[in-house]
Amino acid sequence: MIAPFYRELSEKFPALVYLTVDVDELAEFSTSWDIKATPTFFFLKDGQQIDRLVGANKPELQKKIIALQHSAHLK
Repeated sequence: MIAPFYRELSEKFPALVYLTVDVDELAEFSTSWDIKATPTFFFLKDGQQIDRLVGANKPELQKKIIALQHSAHLK
């Protein structure tokens, strides 16, 4: 449901890196990252998690991506 919107954001804000992980195929990964619901979005900067969003909340996802895009341009 949110995948097309996520793809659209990746095209609109290309300065960031976007990844999709199939948690069914990578069960160990989902356990190590404490993923209890899908979708779960992680926001990383310099290898460290700086934020997280659980659920398909389009406005909040876009808001967080815009904030990260903005901070990436400040460097």
